[in-house]
Amino acid sequence: MVSFNVSQLLLEGPGATRDLDFHEPFPDPTNELHLKGPIAGHARLLRTSEGILAHTDFSARVILECGRCLEQAIAQVEGELDEEFLPTTDIRTGLPMQLPSGTEDDQPLIDEHHEIDLNEILRQNILTNLPLQPLCEPACPGLCPECGERLGPAHRAHAVKDSTETPVDPSNPFARLAVLLHNDEESA
Repeated sequence: MVSFNVSQLLLEGPGATRDLDFHEPFPDPTNELHLKGPIAGHARLLRTSEGILAHTDFSARVILECGRCLEQAIAQVEGELDEEFLPTTDIRTGLPMQLPSGTEDDQPLIDEHHEIDLNEILRQNILTNLPLQPLCEPACPGLCPECGERLGPAHRAHAVKDSTETPVDPSNPFARLAVLLHNDEESA
């Protein structure tokens, strides 16, 4: 969990800062992130007139499916975020505080124990920073269009087509299927 107690920072005036590094295991109860190892980063907490502004840089390794060969690919996801957290409890009296008017429903809050929790914000940032086409290796050759096996040195080359095979019309998207059906009927 990535959370910080900010009680001492709340007692200081606007402009006070704290710099914190983190290297934490990250909760993923729904297993949607597929993290490989902990999440690491740096948080700079700044006391504002309203609450605490958290500027965070982070990196995490994520297990994905290669966009070419469908094997396991490990991607490094990096990002940064800026969020202001508002207090819900007065630091001096312990009484609940009224949130400023116009506060959004999804506004991050400082809990009653004076802690900010970055987990949900980091989870959302990781999901939005996932690569669209992850690769298991930069030169991944992909899959063979003939047999579906992974291309590479271990892949066997396909035999030269039999000259008796029916030619396929490239303008008809279903021509190859018709040939396969025809060959299947002949072999039955």
